Amino acid sequence: MIIKDLTQYTLVKDLIALPTPCNDVVYYPAKLAVLEAQGTYSVFQAVSHKSGLAYIVVTQPNTAKIIFAGSRHSTNEVYQAIPWPNYEIEDGDNQFHYKESPSLEVMEEYFIHLKEH
Repeated sequence: MIIKDLTQYTLVKDLIALPTPCNDVVYYPAKLAVLEAQGTYSVFQAVSHKSGLAYIVVTQPNTAKIIFAGSRHSTNEVYQAIPWPNYEIEDGDNQFHYKESPSLEVMEEYFIHLKEH
């Protein structure tokens, strides 16, 4: 399922809380918002513990957007197919994986093409 609306996020300590379409909240490192402010756009996976739905989220200027929702398996397949470099943020025992798009334009084109298929 492709999601179309922009979602506003909230800062909670060093994490960003992002509301999901299933009335849950997923969290990701605030560092990704800092990277976005510097012109680096990222994409990552998040899972709702309430519904079990998995999401693909992209950072865009001043917001994050959930662009895909589905099972963990289908979401992981879509995420793994994204051809951009994979990075990791470590915070103690926690690891967070994300991919960086070469530009906002490349990201938008990639996901427009994905929606067409």
